[in-house]
Amino acid sequence: MLTDDHARLDALLAQATRDPDRIDLEPYAQFRVGLLRHIGMEEKILLPAAKRLRGGVPLETAARLREDHGKIAALLVPTPTHEIAAKLRAILEPHNSIEEGPGGVYEVCESLAHDEEDTLVERLQQAPEVPAAAYYDGTIKSRRHT
Repeated sequence: MLTDDHARLDALLAQATRDPDRIDLEPYAQFRVGLLRHIGMEEKILLPAAKRLRGGVPLETAARLREDHGKIAALLVPTPTHEIAAKLRAILEPHNSIEEGPGGVYEVCESLAHDEEDTLVERLQQAPEVPAAAYYDGTIKSRRHT
């Protein structure tokens, strides 16, 4: 299911960037909300389930995936450009390989959840859309909490 979603998202990004002179905002918007939902499914459902099924021990790659998710989300904030799309691809290609490859996150999660696989898949399928804010091209100031 998640591997198929990667293919769908890749196709949307390719469609959005087909014209070298502009970004097609309609497929890009679908890509953006789809990718945010996908990240949410992994962050809120898949990785916590894997940690629980491993007796509280997170997957070895969980920290890397979360770091990538943060970088991806940050790139989805500004108005899209071909440069941003290239940066997204540079993160997504190795990221997706970590998840999809032999012994990857999806395969490990499937083996861990053998008795709960149907329930886990159902939860992933029912994950809600993530509302996307308007693009923001300004400077984001860091907030420090004391």
